[in-house]
Amino acid sequence: MRRRGIYVKRSYAAAAILVACSVFSFLLGFNVQAAERDSWDRFQEGESLSVETGLSDGFSTMNFICLDTDYRGGYLFVAEDVIPYSLSTRYAASDNAYGTSDVRTWLNQYYADTLSVADELLPIKLEKTDDSVSDRVFCLSEDEVKHAAYKEWTRKKWTPQRGMRYYWTRTARENTSNQAYLVQYNGQVASSRVSLTEAGIRPAFVIDHEALDTSQGHIWYEGDTQERTIDGKTYVFRCIDPNYCDAGSNRVGALFLCDSIIGGDVCQFDENLNAWEAADLRTWLNEEIENTEGMVLAETTISSTYAGKSSNYQISEKKFTKRNRQGQKIEDQLFCLSLDEALRYANYLWKLDGAATDNFTLAGSHAMGYWLRTPAASSLRAWRYTASNSSRSEKFISPFLLPLSLAIQPVIINSF
Repeated sequence: MRRRGIYVKRSYAAAAILVACSVFSFLLGFNVQAAERDSWDRFQEGESLSVETGLSDGFSTMNFICLDTDYRGGYLFVAEDVIPYSLSTRYAASDNAYGTSDVRTWLNQYYADTLSVADELLPIKLEKTDDSVSDRVFCLSEDEVKHAAYKEWTRKKWTPQRGMRYYWTRTARENTSNQAYLVQYNGQVASSRVSLTEAGIRPAFVIDHEALDTSQGHIWYEGDTQERTIDGKTYVFRCIDPNYCDAGSNRVGALFLCDSIIGGDVCQFDENLNAWEAADLRTWLNEEIENTEGMVLAETTISSTYAGKSSNYQISEKKFTKRNRQGQKIEDQLFCLSLDEALRYANYLWKLDGAATDNFTLAGSHAMGYWLRTPAASSLRAWRYTASNSSRSEKFISPFLLPLSLAIQPVIINSF
């Protein structure tokens, strides 16, 4: 239909010989641009989208309003209603850094996967998060809620109830360490302590301009499996993120995690280096993968080191101090998760062989923990993700001295 429109313009131009060529060119160019834009005209500003969620108490289905039809390559939506604190979480315990906040963790590790549009979400690299992770669901910024084109929806008034008198933005208040901006029920923007429990969340997400194309190729879903052979042994890999963004913020494909732990007696991280780009383990993984059909390269550059450790592992607690590192840009087909990624995908780790709950006992020998690709602040240590501490079953992340025969739980990226 769009091509027919362009042809009609051409036939009219041919009939009207007296029309200047420059005018014709302008009209043609305008219609070509309109046709191109039309190709992703799925939603209009102000249009409502009904989305099923995993929430209860009247929030199992939520309406989202399209705020912007061209926001970072997609359609920006925000929830019409505020999810109360009782069904979500607070901003944080005390620190106002959005990158390590409870609200960011909840939105991406719990809420995003329950949405009926989860497979169409376009991951967005947010500013000031200080990591390489892109967000599928997020809080709007203070500037966005004040945006002239958005404020009809972002600053609309609502009837306050317990746990939803306000909703959070992702913007920390200047010159403070424990306050962030929020929107009040009367539409005004203010700030408060991040531990406030009278504030809820209005989630925002971006849907890709192009609808999912199921006519060709393969669409991966969470829980899908495939087999790969490493060093002569076949392992099952399970999809944990259909829309993975790598360390370079590239949306490269679906992320698959090995269903098994590869014992540390097979290969060490390295004899004396904790730099992933030069590690023996990286070389071994990329040399020993045998069947690579459908796999794609992902950027695995490490641009930060960390100090600290977590005890009685809690993913929402800020336990690590980040330090910038001059990392060499590298790409891999088979690799270990970074510390950032281990925090993001914590709910999937140590659930071996597709189990619904953690089952550390199936880890096998030489598997007291497994390596992450992130170096620790000490030049002789790398990070390990451990499933047990003494006789207690708990998960935690700590640095460990090289060399050590820790295990491996590698990941691969499959093309869309």
